[in-house]
Amino acid sequence: MAVNKLLEEKQSNLIHTLNREEPKSVPSLITSSCAQVAWTGQKVTDIIYDPDKYVKAMTDVYGEMWVDGNIFSATMFTPRKPAMFPNAQNKFGPDGVTPEHVQRSPMKDDEYDLFNKDLLGYIRNVILPRMHPEFYSDPEHAREALKVIAEDSAYCMVTLMNKQTEVCRDKYGITDVVTFADNWENPLDSLFDRFRGFRGTLTDLRRHPKEVKQALDTIWNTFTLPAISRPLIGGGKMPYACQMAHIPAYLSPKQFDELYWPYEKKLIERVADQGGKSYIMIEGHWKNVWHHFLDVPKDSCILHVDDDDLFDAYKELGQHQIIMGGVRMADIRTKKLDDLKDQIKKMIDTCAPGGGYFFATDKAWIAPGDVNQTLIDVFNFAHDYSTKH
Repeated sequence: MAVNKLLEEKQSNLIHTLNREEPKSVPSLITSSCAQVAWTGQKVTDIIYDPDKYVKAMTDVYGEMWVDGNIFSATMFTPRKPAMFPNAQNKFGPDGVTPEHVQRSPMKDDEYDLFNKDLLGYIRNVILPRMHPEFYSDPEHAREALKVIAEDSAYCMVTLMNKQTEVCRDKYGITDVVTFADNWENPLDSLFDRFRGFRGTLTDLRRHPKEVKQALDTIWNTFTLPAISRPLIGGGKMPYACQMAHIPAYLSPKQFDELYWPYEKKLIERVADQGGKSYIMIEGHWKNVWHHFLDVPKDSCILHVDDDDLFDAYKELGQHQIIMGGVRMADIRTKKLDDLKDQIKKMIDTCAPGGGYFFATDKAWIAPGDVNQTLIDVFNFAHDYSTKH
C-alpha cells in the first residue's frame, strides 16, 4: 500500500475511534523508550549522536508490525547529562538501552517554610548549591553544564523527536497522537518527582499534611498556572496534551480526593475547554479513584490502563472516556502469540464496538527483550482480527 494511502487509512482509524465511530480496524498505539534499538542488536549509547542511525534503529521494527499511532517513543537525555552531572537522576544502564532512574530528594522535610515563602529563591539559593556545589566553585564548569542542558534538551526533544516523527509518518503512516509541547504535571507529581522523592513525599503526607497542601498551591501558582495560561501548542487538535502521572498509585482515596484531584480536574478541563484531549498514563492501580473521570467532560481523556484490569476499566469508564490498553508486557516477554489470541479477541470484542478504544501494551517498551517476535505478532494479530470483525 502506498504510504500516503496508508497514512490516510491509519489516521482515519484514529479519528473514527476518537469520535466514537466504528473504525475499519482498532487502532494500535505505542509507548516506548528505546527498546526498539535493542531489537536491531544495537545500543542506544553507541548510536545516539548519529540522528539517522538512531531514528532508523527506533523505527525499523514498524516495517514488520502494524502500528497506527505514537503516544511517545524517545529518549529524554543522552549520556552527556549524567557524565556532566554527578547527581543526575536519569542515565542509561549497563546494557546501553534501559533508562535508569535514581530517585533523589534534594529538599529536606524541615524546609517547607522556605519552599512556600519564595519557591524560586529557594531553588536558586538552597537546592542548586546543595545538588551542584561544583557550579559555585568552578564558574567555567557551570557555564559548560548549562550549555549541555540546553543542547541536550534541544537535541532530544527537537532534533531526534522531529526526525522520528517524520520517518514514522512518511515511511510507516504512523501519526503522533500526543505532543510533549503540551506536557503538564499535577503539582503533587512535581513535589514527588522533583523535590521530595518517593519516601520523602509519602512520609510528609503523614507528618506534614498542611505544609504539603500549601506546597502544592505554591507549585500551582509558581509553575503550573503560568504554563497552562498559554494556548495549547496543539491548538486543541491531535497531537493532544499528555501527562505521565506517577504518585496516584501510592495515595489513599482520601489523599487523592483532597490533594491530587482538585488540580487534576482543572488541568483536564483546561485542555477540554480548548477542544483538546488529555492522554493520561494511569500508572499502577487507580481503580479506587476511577469514578472521578466521570466528573470531567465526556471523551476529554485518553486513559492508558496499566496495572488495573482493562475490562473493569472499560465497564466503569468506557462509555465516558477513551480507553487505551491491552496485553501485559510480562506476557509479551514470557508467552507466544497462541497463548494470547483468546485474550486479544476478548479485548477487541468487548471494548472496540462503537469506537473509543485503542489497543496497546499495558506498559512502555523500555528494555532489551520488550520488543520481540511476540510483540510483533500480537500487534499484527490485533489489527487483522479487528479488521475482520
